[in-house]
Amino acid sequence: MRIATLGPAGTFSELAACEYGRQQTDYTLQFFPALGRVLKAIPNEADVAVVPIENIVEGMVSPVIDTFVKRPLEIVAELSIPVRFSLVANSPKPEKIYAQFVAQGQCSDCLGRYDVPIMNTASNSEALQLLLQSREPAAAVVPEHCLAQHHFDHVEHDITDYAHNETRFVAVREPQQQPPERDPAVAYKTSLLIVDDTDHPGLLVEHLQVFAGYRVNLTSLVSRPTGQKFGHYHFYLECEGHQDDSAIRAALTLIALRNRVVVLGSYPSSAGAT
Repeated sequence: MRIATLGPAGTFSELAACEYGRQQTDYTLQFFPALGRVLKAIPNEADVAVVPIENIVEGMVSPVIDTFVKRPLEIVAELSIPVRFSLVANSPKPEKIYAQFVAQGQCSDCLGRYDVPIMNTASNSEALQLLLQSREPAAAVVPEHCLAQHHFDHVEHDITDYAHNETRFVAVREPQQQPPERDPAVAYKTSLLIVDDTDHPGLLVEHLQVFAGYRVNLTSLVSRPTGQKFGHYHFYLECEGHQDDSAIRAALTLIALRNRVVVLGSYPSSAGAT
């Protein structure tokens, strides 16, 4: 299996892709420089893409949701990866800190204690490489799992603002005529889009009342602008259960009478995912 993910090597995306790959018979990883490019790799350059969809601190990953609106893909799995960062330095008094911009936002409390410039990088791997190449006193925010590959005299472990920081990833592929086989012993989650074609007052409330009426528990609800007019939105939702469950089928059938509903897939719920 060819798995596309966000590069370079050494990222949390690689950890997630490898975890998904180990569930398959055989796999190879292919790295791409941007999320949009990762998703475009399907199906010609990769069979599956593993991409981040939500972080506990930063929330939903908008570019991934927007891609689903433009090009519905099938979600076949989700994985929750703990996010742990360390601050490593070549000097006890660094004069600058290299940090990927998302990592900077997740470690702001620690970084705020240093009155030095923050040098933003495109990836966590780049932050590490710039530190290794630096001849000046410097530090870098790097994933904990990268520490085993290098030795640093100055290390501050687990610097994330939230102790239980996690990122949720999804594995996606081209939609298949035959969905994955359902395991009755597994708890499932279903992802879907409600496309705004008939905007009117109370639209979102109507959707929520339908799910509540059929006792379908929503675990995520994100609105994304249509790009056509202020106040017009598409909705990305996740709910507990499988799309073949009678309650979910009934709820989506009712909503589909007035709006387009696109089911992105039903997949086993990852441990600890919300």
